[in-house]
Amino acid sequence: MNSKLRLTATLALGFTLITGCASQTGTERDFGNSVRAVTASQIYDSGAALYPEKEAVTGGNGNRLENVVEAHTGDVANSQQVQKPIDFGIAGN
Repeated sequence: MNSKLRLTATLALGFTLITGCASQTGTERDFGNSVRAVTASQIYDSGAALYPEKEAVTGGNGNRLENVVEAHTGDVANSQQVQKPIDFGIAGN
């Protein structure tokens, strides 16, 4: 009798553990949607993101690139470490 009770208890515990893993909470079903929404909202031109140009960038706005570098080095606690030249990979420079 003791072994039947032990077997029944083991099966009941196993069934409870398995069914607990099978259900999902609302948070689990929605997991990742926040990241996808934020990523999508950061795209300025969704048409360009869907159909990117095949050619490499051959130029850029010098003032804009300088502002990017200034903002990058200004926000860092030790800006001396990041003031090395940045290669944007633009042809002809």
